[in-house]
Amino acid sequence: MLTHFMNEILEFLIKRRSVRSFQNKPVPIELIKELIYVANHAPNSMNKEPWKFIIITDESIKERLSKLHKGASHIAKAPVGIAVVAEPDVSPYTWMVDTVNAVMYFVLAAYSVGLGVGWIAAYENTEAKEILKIPKDKVLITLLSVGYPDPDYKPNPKTVKSPEEVVFYNYWGIKSQTSL
Repeated sequence: MLTHFMNEILEFLIKRRSVRSFQNKPVPIELIKELIYVANHAPNSMNKEPWKFIIITDESIKERLSKLHKGASHIAKAPVGIAVVAEPDVSPYTWMVDTVNAVMYFVLAAYSVGLGVGWIAAYENTEAKEILKIPKDKVLITLLSVGYPDPDYKPNPKTVKSPEEVVFYNYWGIKSQTSL
């Protein structure tokens, strides 16, 4: 837990949770487009923005996507689904990192305006690519369910590893500065 350097932004980042239950309340497409505009400001190599966002509001498409696997079920009840697709041909060396940066900007921007987002593991899911008619040379990075959080939804408390568990110094495997 941060004790010395906590501020509003850090607290915002720590409190964000995935949401998998939504109110039956529409999310304006203009708001989604504004969040995508924010995502387009994510760090990316040479500002190539090698990504596309597919906004999914069709109920039958969301229902089909919800059956991809158990962890995808919440997209059916979300007012909006989003597919984030990378374009490796646009930025051949950094497309994955660039696109994931854009996803995180979208997720954090959504949270900042009171929306909840559930991240669905769908990396290169061939069935999802077929449903969404994504070309073979494009890479499906993830699906997101987006909506106003159900006020009764309580995500599980999150525990994270301490910095000591995930930090090395100068070289792989060096766990303390004094052992150098």
